[in-house]
Amino acid sequence: MKHFLIWAVGAFLTTSSLFGNKAQPNFLFIAVDDLNVYNTVLGDHPSSFLTKIYPDDSLRKDVVKRLTPNIQRLSDLGLTFNNAFCPYPLCGPSRTALLTGVPPHVSGYYEHDRHFRAYQTLTKTITLPEFLKKNGYYTAGIGKVFHKGRSYLDRGYFSDWPDQLYSWSDWVEANSGTGRTAGSSVPFEEKRSKYWDQQGRSPTNFTRFGVTNLPQEESNDYENARFIADLMVNRKATIVDIQREKRTLKLPENTPYFLACGLFAPHLPFVAQQEYFDLFPQDEMAIGDELLNWIQEDLKDLSQTAQNMTSNTHFSRLLKFGKTLDGTGGDINAWKAYFQAYLATIAYSDHNIGMLVDAIEENPQRENTIVFLWSDHGYHLGDKNRSGKTTLWEAANHSNLIIYHPALEGANRGLRTDATVSLQDIYPTIVALAGLERPAHIYGFNLKPILKDPDIDWPHAVLNTNGEGNHSLRTQNYRYIRFKNGDQELYALKKDPLEYDNLANLEKYQDMLEQFSRQLDQRLAMGPRDFK
Repeated sequence: MKHFLIWAVGAFLTTSSLFGNKAQPNFLFIAVDDLNVYNTVLGDHPSSFLTKIYPDDSLRKDVVKRLTPNIQRLSDLGLTFNNAFCPYPLCGPSRTALLTGVPPHVSGYYEHDRHFRAYQTLTKTITLPEFLKKNGYYTAGIGKVFHKGRSYLDRGYFSDWPDQLYSWSDWVEANSGTGRTAGSSVPFEEKRSKYWDQQGRSPTNFTRFGVTNLPQEESNDYENARFIADLMVNRKATIVDIQREKRTLKLPENTPYFLACGLFAPHLPFVAQQEYFDLFPQDEMAIGDELLNWIQEDLKDLSQTAQNMTSNTHFSRLLKFGKTLDGTGGDINAWKAYFQAYLATIAYSDHNIGMLVDAIEENPQRENTIVFLWSDHGYHLGDKNRSGKTTLWEAANHSNLIIYHPALEGANRGLRTDATVSLQDIYPTIVALAGLERPAHIYGFNLKPILKDPDIDWPHAVLNTNGEGNHSLRTQNYRYIRFKNGDQELYALKKDPLEYDNLANLEKYQDMLEQFSRQLDQRLAMGPRDFK
């Protein structure tokens, strides 16, 4: 009892010193699916493939300004992490690692084939919102926070995908993305791109891309963002859920809250309104034979495992289909159309994020509310001859992370940090900011020192995993990749941010490869206590 009282007083003093004499902080938790660094905040990052699509510096700066002005507004309020990376370059495993505190190489959760609690390693784990709920927080959310936003009979058994039974005080089941909400009856049409190869699939298949005339205000992500924004500002909000029933939530008095809003776009389908396509004219893009040749040259020094990963890809099939339609130049036409659709869907998502940023500014408890915006992984759009995620290269693992903390000077005035961090660090960071004792099972570093001083020396490498036995270490200067079969790759990111030259093939880097291999083994052997 004596030790408990000492801890409780210490936790209270820690929290009250940050927020004056106010109660524990509230949290707004914004998750954005499949958003890579093609945005206003990170679009000019040296590792951004936008530097090849828009090689003219002035044009590229103009393009990124159009992309995500509202994410930029949040960046101007908080602290932007220039080098944040995911635990795993796939939605379900990345989110599961972040929200359970258990990395994929420990849990074995490499696919989103079933709910994470169906895995023996995670059955009894305590998630981040569950932990906060157990410690007096009101937790509520909507959209794609865990892998899916609703529970249903899935492949023969019931899956509580959003983890309603454990993690949330209130959860609203709703669809996500650019499609029409359950409560809307507004007619609309989609004009799917001719470069989408339907291949006998349903016209609503998620791989499609094109233009919709559905008013944005009638779309799922818009309504979900509006709902969370209203709940934060007005302490009460109503929405029509997936069962077409009205759900009204109220924030309880004198209780700290954790509100989560999961936005599906820019995940496929890349479908958005014409106004967003118009922001990114295809004739501005330097997509042509020269860039295609650059990509093919880039593949020549990859490891054999990576060679297999970059042949007969979805991207190469897209180009082939474009040629089938248009003949010579059809591959370029298809790539431009696909790229434009991704950018348009990002811009659509940013508009919804704007409502949340408005709510942050209007929040009556603004001075006591901490904001986290993150994306679950990166995305390839032609680089490495791929589209999508699930690789160990920079493009698939580079994530977005912005933290706005009104009571910490390093995180409330639009600064940036080059510290190399992981989304795995979010759970321990929120626990620390809430003034709570760290759960014994979680991995990851507490980022609070960076929120105080963005220029602090931060020596920690980031671990990325993609399937059993395939890992990468990302340091300030290098990305080291080791596959299960022993294949290796090494990139010097300061000189080669787009990972064009694989140094693992050069004799003079063999000692460095051995050092990185040992460092990777040491990292894989770390347990929760090693991160404190």
